[in-house]
Amino acid sequence: MRKRILSLLIVLSLCLGLLPVTALAADGIELYVGGQRITESGCYANQDGTWTKVGSAEPASGQFYYDAATFTLTLNKAEITNNQTVNVAEGYTYDGSVIAFSQTADVSLKIVVSQGTSTITGKGGIRVESTTGNASLSIKGPGSLDVEPKGSNSGITLCSSKNTNLDIDGADVTASSPAQYGVYLISSTDTTSTSTITVNNGSLTTGGNGNVGIYYYWSGTSNAGTSSLTVSGNAVVDTRNSQIMAQNKETVVQVGAGSDGNGGIVFNGKSGTVYGDVTLQEDLEIGTDETLTIGKDVSLTVPDGKTLNNNGTINVESGGKLEGTPDGSGTLKIAPTITTQPQDVEVKENETATFTVKATGTEPLSYQWQQSTDNGSKWTNITGETNATYTIATTTMDMNGYQYRCVVENSIDEATSNAATLTVTAIPTYSIKMETDGNGTAFASPTSAPEGTTITLTAVPNSGYHFDRFEVVSGDITITNNTFTMPARDVTVKAVFDRDSSGGAHHPDAGSTTTTSSDRYEIETPSDVENGSVKVSPSKAEKGDTVTVTVTPDDGYVLDKLAVYDEDGDKLDLNDKGNGKFTFQMPKGNVSIEVSFVPIEDETPKADFSDVPADAWYAEAVQYVYENGLMTGTSDTTFSPDLTTSRSMIATILWRMAGSPVVNYAMDFADVPADQWYAEAVRWASSEGIVGGYGNGSFGTGDPITREQFAVMLYRFAQKQGYDVSVGENTNILSYTDVSAVSEYAIPAMQWAVGSGVITGMGDTLAPQGETTRAQAAMMLMRFSEQYA
Repeated sequence: MRKRILSLLIVLSLCLGLLPVTALAADGIELYVGGQRITESGCYANQDGTWTKVGSAEPASGQFYYDAATFTLTLNKAEITNNQTVNVAEGYTYDGSVIAFSQTADVSLKIVVSQGTSTITGKGGIRVESTTGNASLSIKGPGSLDVEPKGSNSGITLCSSKNTNLDIDGADVTASSPAQYGVYLISSTDTTSTSTITVNNGSLTTGGNGNVGIYYYWSGTSNAGTSSLTVSGNAVVDTRNSQIMAQNKETVVQVGAGSDGNGGIVFNGKSGTVYGDVTLQEDLEIGTDETLTIGKDVSLTVPDGKTLNNNGTINVESGGKLEGTPDGSGTLKIAPTITTQPQDVEVKENETATFTVKATGTEPLSYQWQQSTDNGSKWTNITGETNATYTIATTTMDMNGYQYRCVVENSIDEATSNAATLTVTAIPTYSIKMETDGNGTAFASPTSAPEGTTITLTAVPNSGYHFDRFEVVSGDITITNNTFTMPARDVTVKAVFDRDSSGGAHHPDAGSTTTTSSDRYEIETPSDVENGSVKVSPSKAEKGDTVTVTVTPDDGYVLDKLAVYDEDGDKLDLNDKGNGKFTFQMPKGNVSIEVSFVPIEDETPKADFSDVPADAWYAEAVQYVYENGLMTGTSDTTFSPDLTTSRSMIATILWRMAGSPVVNYAMDFADVPADQWYAEAVRWASSEGIVGGYGNGSFGTGDPITREQFAVMLYRFAQKQGYDVSVGENTNILSYTDVSAVSEYAIPAMQWAVGSGVITGMGDTLAPQGETTRAQAAMMLMRFSEQYA
């Protein structure tokens, strides 16, 4: 209790100054203007140094109006000064040109600056004080107010035993003092008390002695209340010739934007910070030793007609946004922005895995790849992996499910990419099934294996039999010297045995080249087949057996001729079983096979235009759009790459890409006759919201389409098709010198087009208002299709 009483006494002493100890005897709220007590509502004019009530209903230039009911002063280019001490109550004397005071009630003074600039000077500035309650001051525009006392008092002083509040709305206020502070807020030491400044749609410029422009005072350090500064409506608080300070280090001034995100700029000394979303209302200059920081989730827009003159440093941190290009010779530092996120990778065990990130921002950019083995709960740096690409040379099954991300950093800030997941699948193994004709046993080693493994076959005949051959039942393999290479599928092999001759000769097991069978005939295959291969199964056969011939063309080739001839040169009948397999019935006697392959004819339509040189930068794009039916020539021999494209042409191309859908949509464009070739395309594009008319009943069918209009149509088309266009959210196009020429409605589309590579710019420009040529249109369509098709 004693501490509470002591704190209140300290606050009172600060409010009173060095006063004689006398009884405090005042009732209600008193107002003093220019040293005079004002009690009656009305208009006042300065007549020979005395503010005299005049008959006007509205204050003329140099006058003020007082409304006693609302305790409001309205100033019209008024100059208020007082160089005398004012005795506001018994024992209460102050230096001040405008004083609002009460010993018994809350004091809430309202000042309206109706037009022009009003000034308050003299030994003191504005003082609002309540010895028992709250003290608040509201200053509203649209005019300006300069408060510049010449004495030892602060420019604006608010003193209370509870809460203090300064509210500036739409006015430009300057408050300074040669001996004290620009704005001085004195509040009770109470954790529930507040000391607030709110600036909305205006400005507050302060200066003061000791480089303190705004000073929050709490009489204690352990239980001070809340000190805050809120900016909204694009307001500016400028203390560049001073600073914002609290009475003790334990008291932190809470600075922020309005609750709706509409904010402003606060300069605390030489360091400026943007809060919330701000659009410059007046030109702003950053001095050579000053900084302006645009932090995460805030933005600063420089509209046409306004200038951000940077001769110092502007820092755009990660997640911040600067719209518009600064002037001046200063430094613009932009935090990294991830433009291409690393993608998930799926590989087989032992294969290589590669992750890539792309980022923009002020150089130099540094990269650090990180790995998480617990689904993102913990991340560790990967030693030595400091490039934009990270490659794992050999993956293992232990890595399955690991996640990888990259931290990109520069001198401003850092940006962390999305996490990409590595999926490692085991190398598949396939089985080998062995069958026999019942006259022996057979086995494979190994019995299962991955693709590419060498498999060894063994056959053991029963007594009285000898091994004859292996037959491929399934699996499309070639057995050579009792081995084959494992394909990517299961395999079945049959071992065939022959009965020994009556002479009782010994016949070897599988692997021997010595076999005897008087009724089995040779099947001769060519040894020098070009551009393909041929296999037969079995390699020998008895009369009446079914023989399978498998032909496999090399890439780019097809089967031209396949024929089987008997010993007399007669051609045997072939049955086409599909997938390159043919069968025939073995005759009595040996047979020979002839086979040949020819190149596949390229049936792709060629864009053979005389005005499209083979080495032109757009030649590949012209071939692409012609081949895919997106664009045709302007004649049989010309493409006219430098002609501009029209709105109806682009609408028709996108309509074709969507499958030429038929829609039931009432279209009312005067320049789109129903029987024109582009009518259904325009109807579809309008119904989908991809493009609209001019609002005057016309579509502009033959009007050239600008690069930004084309980007907008492609962007909306991609959205309608369900494509991922999120890359535009993280794309910064400020590096292009003509970015200010991009129309506001087209900014998201241009960001997406640049981020996805559909538009690459023309050097350091985007040329958003340039007309799109047919060559440029072909290039944009090819890039779009390759990205999303």
